[in-house]
Amino acid sequence: MVTMQTCPNENGFTLIETLMAIAIMAIGLLGLAALQTTAISGAAKANKQSMAVSLAEDQIETYKNIPYDSVPSAPSTATGTDLSSWGIFTRTTAVQDGVPVPGSKTITVTVSWPDKVPRSVVFQTIIAQTGT
Repeated sequence: MVTMQTCPNENGFTLIETLMAIAIMAIGLLGLAALQTTAISGAAKANKQSMAVSLAEDQIETYKNIPYDSVPSAPSTATGTDLSSWGIFTRTTAVQDGVPVPGSKTITVTVSWPDKVPRSVVFQTIIAQTGT
């Protein structure tokens, strides 16, 4: 009769050790997945804010590059996706004549967009009539 001999020092992993290792790895991977979604959400918010800043800067540069007397004093508002492909933005421009001193105009550009809470950026500049 042939008998099987067993080694007293058999190496290997038990089923419980393997399941524990898989559980620990799963918890770590779930944490990484949550971190990834937070990073993607933050990048989207930053992209929208960058677009809003760009829209405000473009409007201010437009007013700075036209003659002083051609700057309209009536407030203007533009809304919609035609401003940006990154969503709906509302750009409001207000011009105050003679502020802070006569012969100058203060231009305020506000760009807002919907999010979980409404967000906006406000830029302000002063232009002066040449020769004053």
